[in-house]
Amino acid sequence: MQGNNLHEVATRAIFKRMDEIAAQCGDRFPLFRRSADGLWTLSTRGSWLGGFWAGLWWRRAAYTGSADDHAVAEAWSGRLAPLLCEPSINRSFVFWYGTAIGHEKHGKDQASQQLANQAALAISESFNPVLGGWMSGSGLGAGELGTRALNVDALAPTLALLHGHGGQKETARARQHLQTCLHYLATEHGAWRTNAVLDAGDGGKQEAAGAWPRGQAWAMLGMAEAVRLFGEAYRHPALQACAYWTERWGGASQPAERSGLQRPPQDLSAHVISATAMLNLSRLIPGQHWLYHQAHMQISAVLDVTDVVETGQFVGHLYHVGPDDEQLVESACATFFLLENLINL
Repeated sequence: MQGNNLHEVATRAIFKRMDEIAAQCGDRFPLFRRSADGLWTLSTRGSWLGGFWAGLWWRRAAYTGSADDHAVAEAWSGRLAPLLCEPSINRSFVFWYGTAIGHEKHGKDQASQQLANQAALAISESFNPVLGGWMSGSGLGAGELGTRALNVDALAPTLALLHGHGGQKETARARQHLQTCLHYLATEHGAWRTNAVLDAGDGGKQEAAGAWPRGQAWAMLGMAEAVRLFGEAYRHPALQACAYWTERWGGASQPAERSGLQRPPQDLSAHVISATAMLNLSRLIPGQHWLYHQAHMQISAVLDVTDVVETGQFVGHLYHVGPDDEQLVESACATFFLLENLINL
């Protein structure tokens, strides 16, 4: 089985898997499932992952055209409202993927539009004009350090949410935040740092660049949004970030094939996030055909080394399930980006 047929089978398998998860989680959000466990870790509020669960249903509703799927998506979106006041930039994950794309895919969905508008305004109010952007914030477990930490993860949904659901002030702040991220997190060679701790009056404390593949993938997704929203000025750093990813993690041998050898688990979620970024950029920047081919190769490799086609289960998100315990898990976040690629390819 090849090409579009394989993608269609995998897409339908993910939809079936969503039904299985929904039957287990009831009215609570599924956060993650360890590969060795049958049960999901659930949350009443959803944390930063909850928006992706709602987003999966919006994506499914857009694909199937089903009124039932739309109703489920709308119901999950409504349950995200308590996170509007959470002091965290990761609210943009929640409300871009969990509500705004509902309005994008179903233009008459006023409830999701209203929540997205409220989220854009709430996030805008936490803008730090002295540091020139949004810090991670103390919420969702980040603590006091989060109030001074600039982080790349939520760059894409922050730009999209503030530009699409705010006014001129929010759009201007989004662009300033982008410039601050470029200044502190990007390098001239295309590698990105995940974090920088900033203090007013100094240059900030930065971590090593290009050390974490998912951080680089989030940066690529953010730069794809920058090109979409703000144009040609961001073309070069966007392509540089993709070239760095491809050179370091995007070869034909990545992800590694199944074997009996003991080796560190690969974060396959980084591969599907980076593929989403490259697909988006391939539409925005004419002539960069390598972006499409690289994304296609990565998604084919992910399907080869997982059971997604057979079961719809994508155990590919390297996640801290405890303070000193990082494991590959199944999550709505990783599954959302895999589904995006399957549909868009």
